[in-house]
Amino acid sequence: MRNRVFLILASAGCFLSFFLLSSSLFALPGSTGRLYPLPPFEAEGALSRWLVDSGFEVSRTSPEADTVQLNASRDKENWLLLIKPQSPLATLVSGQYTRNGQIDGEKLEELWTYLEGYSKNLPPQVKNINPGVPPAVLTQKEAVVCVKARARNAPLQFSGFIIDQKGLILSTAHDLEGVEEVTVILHSGQEFGGRLLKIDLHRDLALMAIQSKVDLSISLSKGRDLLAMGEKVYSILDPIHHRGRIHSGLIVGPMRLVNHQPLWQVDMEILPGSSGSPVFDTQGNIVAVVKGRFRGTETVGFLIPLKTVKEFLRETR
Repeated sequence: MRNRVFLILASAGCFLSFFLLSSSLFALPGSTGRLYPLPPFEAEGALSRWLVDSGFEVSRTSPEADTVQLNASRDKENWLLLIKPQSPLATLVSGQYTRNGQIDGEKLEELWTYLEGYSKNLPPQVKNINPGVPPAVLTQKEAVVCVKARARNAPLQFSGFIIDQKGLILSTAHDLEGVEEVTVILHSGQEFGGRLLKIDLHRDLALMAIQSKVDLSISLSKGRDLLAMGEKVYSILDPIHHRGRIHSGLIVGPMRLVNHQPLWQVDMEILPGSSGSPVFDTQGNIVAVVKGRFRGTETVGFLIPLKTVKEFLRETR
């Protein structure tokens, strides 16, 4: 009896060792394989839908007879997923996410959270952040930047966007009083020291410059000053803290004066750090800048009209 138990335990140990070895060989750099109680075809379908719904273009290959490889790309982001059956009802998944060619292991948590929720029949925790975004809006993403600074020994982080290929950047001004230097992080991940050229706390606008020419900028001359009630608009958030996600919303009220300054009211998710994000219409024309949200809410937001931005820049130059 003892010999039989020993053989069973030894066999189990060999199987476990083999499984761990195969898992490590299967795993991609920056990732570890995880086993999910899903049939292989269902795991592949769930992952394909997750990628497509997130705005990625997906292709499928089979590097080995029993392995499916999904390649997905969006701008400078890429996913590589390997799907390998372990049994008719279990699948081993390994993933690798890169941005600008650099592996980002933290992004994998979104993948694991989605699969765990899916396998337990729970709503996925990963939001579809770019559903149906017009291509004309997507092309503006690389001109959006992240702005960091310190004020009164407290860190600040918000959004901004490039308005001139010589390195001029527009953002909001609140919290910047007394700040002389900022750090600007481009969509590519490059960091530059920024110099504040003008701060207008009344209009809540700031102009800054970096000592570098850039390839892309957002044209203010092609923007629109007037918006219609119920018109759909899109804001692009900073590429670092919010990973350039895009939120859609609706203009829900006529332009109104707040502290003697005109503002659009919008029904759109406004996250902390999204102030300074550019806002576009469905044709990709800039129409406003995110100012902030009404306290105690997440979707009652206010936008600085493009007309105010132009007035601010005319006085600056």
